[in-house]
Amino acid sequence: MTRRLALVVNPGARGKPAAALARAETLAREHGWEVKLGRTDLRGHAFILAQEAVQQDVNLVAAVGGDGTVREVAAGVASSGVPMAIVAAGGANGSYRELYGANPWEDTFEGILRDPGRRAVDLLELQPTGEYGLLGFSAGWSAQVLDRAALPGPPGPGRDARAAAIAAAAPVRFPATIRADGRLLADGDMGLVAIGGGRVWASGLTVFPSSLMDDGLLDVLVVRATDTAGFNEVLDAIITGRHVEHPLVSRARAREVQLIAPNGLTAEVDGEPWGRELYSLDIRCAAGQLLVAMPADSP
Repeated sequence: MTRRLALVVNPGARGKPAAALARAETLAREHGWEVKLGRTDLRGHAFILAQEAVQQDVNLVAAVGGDGTVREVAAGVASSGVPMAIVAAGGANGSYRELYGANPWEDTFEGILRDPGRRAVDLLELQPTGEYGLLGFSAGWSAQVLDRAALPGPPGPGRDARAAAIAAAAPVRFPATIRADGRLLADGDMGLVAIGGGRVWASGLTVFPSSLMDDGLLDVLVVRATDTAGFNEVLDAIITGRHVEHPLVSRARAREVQLIAPNGLTAEVDGEPWGRELYSLDIRCAAGQLLVAMPADSP
């Protein structure tokens, strides 16, 4: 029986998408897969291409790009029964690291093509828009740093450090109320609200050290607003893994989180600016809605 693969590639990804696509296509054909190619033209196109691939009865959809492309493909195949794989060709590739670890993508992908297994993982469902996230959602400092990370220069720790330094000079604050499964978690001026998702986010920071992507729960981290010194202190605590006990931090685990921000939200999802003008948001755990292709011999 012929096995069919859809490769959804973002030509504008910050890695080397053309080379990754060529290698992925070669590997697939060597292992007897029939290959269908789809190239994105604009934001949101990968979601449409993934949905179309599912409707064409493919056996596997692979996202060729970074975390934004992965998020869109994941949303496109969610609840379909068709698994997703990742050909890591972005700048951060946080989704790949979270799901597959440090193994080179070529080795992982070839293992999937040779003997595909699957793993059911959770997604974040964002309401009222109905969009999905994989790694996580955050508002406040993270979105501020992400905006600064658009500075000139190649992606990497150096540029991220410069972005954080600029944000630290005037860390944002916003009034918000956060409830986890209906219980009040925090109310007042916030610096950061993060909801996930994955342990390691696109930035490379381990935001939720003990988070699991298949437990049916969201991890919630709230940091109260502070000044430059406090921002640097919390950032250092996150980098060194000590933030979970920081006095400015509140945490919870829940199936649903409600976030109300009367002045609006500056937010990101999976390391990409979200760009929605919302004042109230419900985030629910869509438990097991994404099938991720894994090599059958994965632990």
